[in-house]
Amino acid sequence: MTETAERVLDVIRTRRSVPRTKQDPIPREVVQRLLDAAVWVPNHRLTEPWQFFVLDGPSRQRFAEIRREWRRRQLPDPDAPGVAAALAKVYEETLATPVIIVVTAHLSEDPDRREEDAWATFGAAYAFMLAAWAHGIGTYFRTGGVRDDPALRRMLGLPPDRRIIGVLYAGYPAEVPQRRRTPASEKTVWLDPPPEAQGAPQSGS
Repeated sequence: MTETAERVLDVIRTRRSVPRTKQDPIPREVVQRLLDAAVWVPNHRLTEPWQFFVLDGPSRQRFAEIRREWRRRQLPDPDAPGVAAALAKVYEETLATPVIIVVTAHLSEDPDRREEDAWATFGAAYAFMLAAWAHGIGTYFRTGGVRDDPALRRMLGLPPDRRIIGVLYAGYPAEVPQRRRTPASEKTVWLDPPPEAQGAPQSGS
């Protein structure tokens, strides 16, 4: 195996979702380079359905407000003790994230193409995450109901035919969580017989 191939496999195997990052800024040219890598994912019919919104300055502050208020609306008792502090933490952690990117996809009228485009756009987000990890940058991909919040859609100026797939948070890791995965061998079904069995006599012959 070549050194390049081993490096690619290592990036795939070691990437983790990183919820806690340092506040060190990521240069804009690095973010652009990662986005340029993201668009090289498989995309049936080359529809290129993705559009990325990089939040900074006032837009990041407004997003932090939207996220805080969305969380508040989900609570059974928004005025309970401790809620204000928890919501303030959501706001502050959002503002402190070095890079926030809202990932959107075009919604085709054709249902098959719409599904393909959504998966292709998530693929672009994953390619960004891998490229970021290769640069020592951690990422966390968040979904949830805030994607459909009208306030967020208004902030981005999204037309009805554009869907938010998720939000990418990126920064240099403050810590890297350790996770395990079930080996692929336990989740794989080989429908063809192994080579050594192909010439074996069948029972009853």
